[in-house]
Amino acid sequence: MGTAWGYEVHFGQTTVRVDGVEAAQWEDLRSMLMDQLTLNGSGAPGEPLADDLAFFVRQHFIREGWPDAETAWKMEPGGIHLTVKPGKAVRVGAVTLKGDTPLPEEELKKYLMKPTLEREDVDKKLPQWVEADMQQGAGLVQRRLRAEGYLNAETLLLPAPTAGPDMRRDLTLEIKTGPKFTFGQASITGSPPELEKLTQAQMTEASGTPFNEARVQQIQKRLDSICAEHGWLHAATTADYTLGKSGGTVDVVFRVQAGERVRITRITTHDAFSRGAKRVLLAKFKPLTGQIYEAEEADFLFKRALDTGMFALLDTKVLPENGNMAAGNLRITGEETKPVTVGFEPGFDTFLGPQFGVTYKNTNWRDTGNTLAAELSYSMAGPVGFVSLTNPAVFDSQHSATTRLALEQFNRFEYDRIGTALSLDVARRVDQALSYSLFIGTTANSVSSNVLTLPQTGPANYSLMNVGGNVMYDRRDSPVLPKKGWYLSGRIESSTDALGSGVSFVRSDLRGAWYIPITKKFRFATGAELSTIQGAMADKIPIDSRVFNGGPYSVRSFGMRKLGPVTPGGTPLGGTSALFASAEFSYEVMTNLEFAIFGDIGSLGQGNNSSPLSYSSDFREAIGAGLRYKLPFGPIRIDYGHNPNRRTGEQSGFLHVTVGFAF
Repeated sequence: MGTAWGYEVHFGQTTVRVDGVEAAQWEDLRSMLMDQLTLNGSGAPGEPLADDLAFFVRQHFIREGWPDAETAWKMEPGGIHLTVKPGKAVRVGAVTLKGDTPLPEEELKKYLMKPTLEREDVDKKLPQWVEADMQQGAGLVQRRLRAEGYLNAETLLLPAPTAGPDMRRDLTLEIKTGPKFTFGQASITGSPPELEKLTQAQMTEASGTPFNEARVQQIQKRLDSICAEHGWLHAATTADYTLGKSGGTVDVVFRVQAGERVRITRITTHDAFSRGAKRVLLAKFKPLTGQIYEAEEADFLFKRALDTGMFALLDTKVLPENGNMAAGNLRITGEETKPVTVGFEPGFDTFLGPQFGVTYKNTNWRDTGNTLAAELSYSMAGPVGFVSLTNPAVFDSQHSATTRLALEQFNRFEYDRIGTALSLDVARRVDQALSYSLFIGTTANSVSSNVLTLPQTGPANYSLMNVGGNVMYDRRDSPVLPKKGWYLSGRIESSTDALGSGVSFVRSDLRGAWYIPITKKFRFATGAELSTIQGAMADKIPIDSRVFNGGPYSVRSFGMRKLGPVTPGGTPLGGTSALFASAEFSYEVMTNLEFAIFGDIGSLGQGNNSSPLSYSSDFREAIGAGLRYKLPFGPIRIDYGHNPNRRTGEQSGFLHVTVGFAF
């Protein structure tokens, strides 16, 4: 430990006090002193021990690059006092490679200096000479050469005998590469016929590449992994080859002993899981029962279990069932999350303004495995609250069902709407890309305004029965921070009059996007959406049930919902069709921060549409730029969209601050 004047270490009856060392040097020195004290035993200290400790401390400093280090000792009551004078540190001087090297000298020098330059607080221009680091670096150079097929490569470190007047010590690394070995004909025997293409691809990839034992072992592990991924969980691969004395090609035969293919006969969970967690896990992994083990399918179900939010950690292992290697017991272990969480969520965007919400979530309500959630939030548009109950495994199936009751007040514009909604949503993720949901619900709403007319707001009091479905095919690498891939989604909803308000219509939405990486930091993205209402003119549809355009997720030269007809007081009236398309280039200027330029085009129509593909040809545009700062839940996005063809009463552009990609 450190004291006001230095450091000290205790063992048995001995206390060793050390001064003259820096904090960065003490940890290694303390470890060495403890080793020596342990060897000496727990007896009282004496002069022989003090002399030995001084000697070892001096040798330690010499090895660490202080050749003139001196250590003095003296006995004190109950201990030993060591005083260190390190002297001047030796620095690395000129570095020379001797011998023929098949790789660039600069690359090999980097390997040689790697351990030295990775030291804490190192001076990269004048690194300190540490013998052990140099020897380790020479070993890295040797390993690098052997990885390139020079299996007999040897390196010898030849440092200058002493440092020069400038306290720099030159060194030479002598390299003897020897002959080079490369993969010749790589063949495989014993591979299951179902995996022949996959395993043979490994052979083709190896042919002609530098030969080394590490690469052989890597291929063996990869072949075992390919087998395991498709049910041959006990596969073991060996390799036969003969090395010539003068190098050249090496023919390798990989022999796969696949064993029996495993079929999952049972799913079991660890006893520590709660009753609700066991129910969910057994339901989520149920499709594997009776099936040949496939890693891709198991991983998919594994992720779906984690998506419930019930588990902080999960692990699966297939165990032989009663000694039968062809029958597998999928054993699930892990750790549940804390079920109850309460959160406070402040926020801001350019449409709703400042927001604040309180959330409650119980991922294992009454130990059923169901999730009870509630939220109450407030913004400039008014309060919103809901309570929902989600069953992640309805009737122990792959479907989830959510029942939701919501209350909302919306008074953002020249009208006030109070609404309630009760809905049931049944959803399923079919595979990594495909998901769908079906829903049914009812809403009751009341709209009032002292400014707007009835044709502008639509019915004042109305109740609707809503039935519909969603389907999505998503090939993006991430749903919140996509860099590549594409998705396409569709939604259709039929709304019919429930209590005589005369409202009835069908709404359809089609949306998609494509993300294309151009370089590691530069990407292109494009997206489009078409929303259409059929069965009624705009003035017969409740104002908040209409479609809108403009805002951070559509044409960005307009405020939220404000592309299209707007009252003198600023209320968007919406319509029956909205078309939007966008293209965007972005560049990562620094970690997690992107600069983007974009172009948008869109339109809003108010007619009685004849098909889901109807839209207005009165197009409006936006060109602009923005910043995106990536966070785990999506990017914080700031965009300014300019209106190049401004019409009377319109702004020249609009600034948007929001979260998430535009499409």
